[in-house]
Amino acid sequence: FSTKPYFISRIEDRNGNVIKRFDFSVNRKEAISEVTAYNMARMMEGTVTKGTAAGLMGRLGAMEMSGKTGTTNSNADAWFMGYTPQLLAGAWVGCDDPFIRNEGAGGFGGAAARPIWEAFFKKVYADKSLGIEKDARYIKPAELENQINSADVIPTLVDPDPAGQGDDQGVGDGSDYNINNGNYIPPESKPVVDEETNKPVKKDSANKAPEKKTDGRPIGSADEPKKKKGFLDRLFSKKEKKKN
Repeated sequence: FSTKPYFISRIEDRNGNVIKRFDFSVNRKEAISEVTAYNMARMMEGTVTKGTAAGLMGRLGAMEMSGKTGTTNSNADAWFMGYTPQLLAGAWVGCDDPFIRNEGAGGFGGAAARPIWEAFFKKVYADKSLGIEKDARYIKPAELENQINSADVIPTLVDPDPAGQGDDQGVGDGSDYNINNGNYIPPESKPVVDEETNKPVKKDSANKAPEKKTDGRPIGSADEPKKKKGFLDRLFSKKEKKKN
């Protein structure tokens, strides 16, 4: 069941005497500054122009509008909150039990909740008795009158001249940076030679072992000199000669 909202402004007795009066304008404090509120509203126009609710502001024909889509995990809740300078409204698609959810492609805030909000605002704009105008604009704080807002359209050069062809910036022209490799080198020009690299390398013979001298004949050759026989060899050779 829906309940009509109301608030208590004062309490009277049966004779009409005011017992208690509630003045909500007392002890109020500013939550955010006008500059911050204005900048946030302009920034959130991106949602309804080229963000998750792209084209919404154009379809409704509103001059200025801001919004934000919202989606919880697994598309259990889909939200869209949007407002104009005169009216704020929100739409929610979901269930009391988060187990029931729309996990399809159309279960996020921009596809599930945004169409409900858009249909509501179409009726609001169609009812002229409400006084909600499409051409309403956010009030720009006086502090920002002479400042450039990040959401404002700033004219820029679409096709600026390349830096090398533009005005002289004090770094020379393009010819100063050309590398000419075709210059003729005369024959008398010689390449630079590093004297250290052309010095002969000296062999280190301090720790080298002396080479053994050989006569160049292989071991066991016919010209190999005969070895002297020992005493026992001579003795037994003589005995063998006597037997023969």
